Amino acid sequence: MQKRYLVKGLFFIALFIVMVGAKVFYLERSHFLSAEKYYEASDWKLAIREYDLALHFYFPGSPYVNKSAEKLWQIGEMFEKADKPDWAVLAYSSIRSSFYASRSLYTPGREWIRRCDEKIAGLDVEILIRDGSLKPDQAKTEKEKLLYVMKVDRAPDPAWSVLVEVGFLGWISSVLFTIWKAFDKAGRLRTKQALYGLLFFVVTFSLWVISLLKA
Repeated sequence: MQKRYLVKGLFFIALFIVMVGAKVFYLERSHFLSAEKYYEASDWKLAIREYDLALHFYFPGSPYVNKSAEKLWQIGEMFEKADKPDWAVLAYSSIRSSFYASRSLYTPGREWIRRCDEKIAGLDVEILIRDGSLKPDQAKTEKEKLLYVMKVDRAPDPAWSVLVEVGFLGWISSVLFTIWKAFDKAGRLRTKQALYGLLFFVVTFSLWVISLLKA
């Protein structure tokens, strides 16, 4: 009986994952195709927006991920050649921010992010020089500062993030265990089960708090 329920539970979990994945892939493809239409029409603002949205619906292994990043890169280079650094920064930033927005236990598109960091830092310095906020001889130092800030990894630690979930589920389970097992039908306390529940609660709650601080 328990095995049958377990199989059913795993089946519904797998079905849910497949359905969510299919929805994400569909939305990614839809936004990419919309972006292609705007690209062909030279509507750069809407093309950037749609390629950006396609990247936000990140699906591992999808061909539309690299295609969207490549098109945004092409738009960025086009605006660089047209001497419009602010628009170029917008295109490169869309690639960078989209990959960062898609990260979970790992960060996808690291090479794209690295390339965009270099482009954005250089263009930001160029913009600052143009509006008089920065002197040309300060360009190298300012670019290094910008790159340093951009390359700081602020992502949560994957291992501690997993332990946060383990600790949280653990102390919730300990409370439920204590409620269901530490008292008999007459409401009398079962000392052994209550001690197990208390010990499990202390360990898992401590793990949860420490993991939150470390993640």
